[in-house]
Amino acid sequence: MSGISLNIKERIGRQMYVYLLILVCSVFLGTELFAIPTPAAQVTIYRIFALCTIPLLVYQVTRPKQQLKILANSTATNVLVCFITWWILAASSLLWAVSLKGWFQHLFLMSIGMSGIIALYFWVNDLYTWKRLLSAAWVSSTFLVAWGFFEIMTNIYVFADLNKLDKYRTFKSQPGTRIPITHFENQNDFATMLLAYIAMCLIMYYYSHSNVRRIIYSISFMAASYLIFRSGSRLSLICLFIFIIIHAFSYIRLDFKVKHYLMLGLTAVVGVSSILWLKPSLITKVTDLFYFGHQYQQLSGDTVRMNLWRNGLLFLGETFGLGVGLGNIETWMLENAFWTTNGQQLIVNMHNWWLEILVGHGLIAFLIYVLAYGLLLIRLYQFALRSSKASARSAHVLFSFMIIFIFASITSANNMLIEWHWLFFGLIISFVKCCELKKHVSDKKAAGKLSGYDVIKRKEKVYL
Repeated sequence: MSGISLNIKERIGRQMYVYLLILVCSVFLGTELFAIPTPAAQVTIYRIFALCTIPLLVYQVTRPKQQLKILANSTATNVLVCFITWWILAASSLLWAVSLKGWFQHLFLMSIGMSGIIALYFWVNDLYTWKRLLSAAWVSSTFLVAWGFFEIMTNIYVFADLNKLDKYRTFKSQPGTRIPITHFENQNDFATMLLAYIAMCLIMYYYSHSNVRRIIYSISFMAASYLIFRSGSRLSLICLFIFIIIHAFSYIRLDFKVKHYLMLGLTAVVGVSSILWLKPSLITKVTDLFYFGHQYQQLSGDTVRMNLWRNGLLFLGETFGLGVGLGNIETWMLENAFWTTNGQQLIVNMHNWWLEILVGHGLIAFLIYVLAYGLLLIRLYQFALRSSKASARSAHVLFSFMIIFIFASITSANNMLIEWHWLFFGLIISFVKCCELKKHVSDKKAAGKLSGYDVIKRKEKVYL
């Protein structure tokens, strides 16, 4: 390959990096900050750049010396194929969708998210570039953390509806009751984003060699944890503790056998039984989650949430596992709900990302998503055991985040609308790809099949 060809590849790589940088910063900073409302949808920098991803990829492929290659026998590639298949199955639900408007809106949001994931997969090819993009995401999210502290300190809210947020009118007289929300729809959405932010803080900490920067990342971690506490999101706070515990175990080597796990399980059962025996009121609180047709003056939020899930599973059965169609859950909740979802106000969103996929997109699409999720978890855990120290720690951080996101993703009303989470999973997939590329090169070098020129290309970060 000539020097001119190398320069072309380097220039294209720089252009794509700047493109991804704008994409990542715009979504983690908050797409609503630079949005232009239109009758069809909000026009934002993130959405424009995400929509342009596919045409750019097509243009690169049509070039005489195309720059795009798919990594064979790769978990990252398999996950990407699963996501694209999921998108195809969700889009095909047009054939039986009741609300075409709901189908189109959700397909638009899902397509934008998928475009971001595809862009990160194809244009991030080394850990150095990946770390720079994660650093940009961290800087953008740090702005939101500072914004959250500004809200609880000054009681000045730019986007929030205080009539909903400050229901009891205590923010002014009791500063301790103020809740951070920034540009999100509610405090739960903000708290979920902060869980991703603390993962970023830890990764930046592990990759940093400066004590000053490590102190900054540590302070940022604690600040975000405090904001999660102030948000009042119970599940996000529980997820924070679970995240810390899971990641702490990466520093502990346990040689557990089957009998040890059985003893732990038995201890847990005895502990829970003892708590319920000492405090029987907890049983009543659990049974109150389920509405069996008896009259309540007002259903609690948790009861409404359970009824949403039960209705969704009923809809899945009525459609023989095909699902109600992309973006059609709300329509079915309004027209065909068996269990009431009318608490303080009528609620139609599932409030559960997993059931949103299962009920809306169908059983097959759900199983494909679960497969992709499981493949990522397994691969991240493998890299946590085998990679270099910083990469191993980072892999375990992302592994821990994916574990808690299983639960954290059910705190928000509709995850399809939360755009940052698509790019964050795109970053996870691209991290796995970069680690696999690095392992592939190391294996070839160890086998004596890698030329010195290939090593130079790797060091110069020219695409494979």
